[in-house]
Amino acid sequence: MSRRYNGTPIKTIKAINRLFPHVMPTRNGAAVYADVKLEMDKALAYLNRINEGKEKKDQIKVFDLYLAAIHRLYLERPRLNRFIIGRRYYQRNEHLYFFVSKRELTDDGEERTIGLKLGPRDTLDIVHEKARGEIRESKSGKSEKNDEKAVEILTKLPRWFVKFFAWLMYDFLDQHNMMPQGLAATDSMHGSAYIANLGSFGVVNPPYHHLYDNGDISIFFVIGALIKEAVVDQQSGKIEVKTVAPIRVTVDERIADGVYFNNSFQLLNSYIQDPEKLMSMPENMKDPYPGVKFKKKKT
Repeated sequence: MSRRYNGTPIKTIKAINRLFPHVMPTRNGAAVYADVKLEMDKALAYLNRINEGKEKKDQIKVFDLYLAAIHRLYLERPRLNRFIIGRRYYQRNEHLYFFVSKRELTDDGEERTIGLKLGPRDTLDIVHEKARGEIRESKSGKSEKNDEKAVEILTKLPRWFVKFFAWLMYDFLDQHNMMPQGLAATDSMHGSAYIANLGSFGVVNPPYHHLYDNGDISIFFVIGALIKEAVVDQQSGKIEVKTVAPIRVTVDERIADGVYFNNSFQLLNSYIQDPEKLMSMPENMKDPYPGVKFKKKKT
């Protein structure tokens, strides 16, 4: 088994967990679903305050906040950045998030898949700069950072060859860590998470999304539009009408247990409740790449 370019094998997995990929060999066969609701009033007030006086193109958007909060969550909760391939557990050695950008908000508007790579010290303002840069490039039509052209060429070939190519790439080479890195790097099935922002299209009841059995993405977020909803304080019993963002999350249950996922989603909501935390990184930040040994760069 050759070394994998985007992950390091985890050797501390408990015996019962090591059995999971053998009895649940597919990602969709191990998928579980979570309904997460983020309370957005404080976040919206914060964005209004920090965006005051800025030109529209320079304003931090709600989606930037989602990206920064999810990225911070992955930094604090590194088990979320694990994946299983070839029936082995890996800790990912990068933070790469995929989402779709449409050049026009119409039914037939061209879609571009964007892969946003973030670093271990990237705060909200840095996430905003990187995301907006990628989105602007995508909407300009000049971006080559997608696999559309390669797919168009491939699908013009005979179906038997397309079927063989898919088997060779995903069922053989990828499973044995032999897929060319250059090809995998442009493939939106290889990353930390896929984030579908359906709220930008006004979808108030977002669906759950399946995971991909190919590739190595373990979590899929689907974000809906902001809605008003009655929220009950679980301690006082008081009911308040709040602005809420519904999120449907699909996770590969093999990478962590239910308590870990539940605590992670509560932490995500806490970042949205206090978004100023996303503007800086704590000095005692945990190692976001546990067990990963990076090659020393040549000087």
